[in-house]
Amino acid sequence: MEANYQFFMKTNVDPYIGQWVAICEQKVVSHGTDAKKVFQEAKEKCPNERPLLTRIPDKDTMIF
Repeated sequence: MEANYQFFMKTNVDPYIGQWVAICEQKVVSHGTDAKKVFQEAKEKCPNERPLLTRIPDKDTMIF
């Protein structure tokens, strides 16, 4: 999981703004607006790992 997080922190996620992203084996394996579908697709692609699932906020979102 740590390697997926490190990949996420250094990856340009601009193409996925406003979407859920699943990262597995240090690559984006699924993305979309439905978190359950994104996670399910990622589990199918990486059945032996727990994907990192995160939502990429809109540009106007302020994170504290």
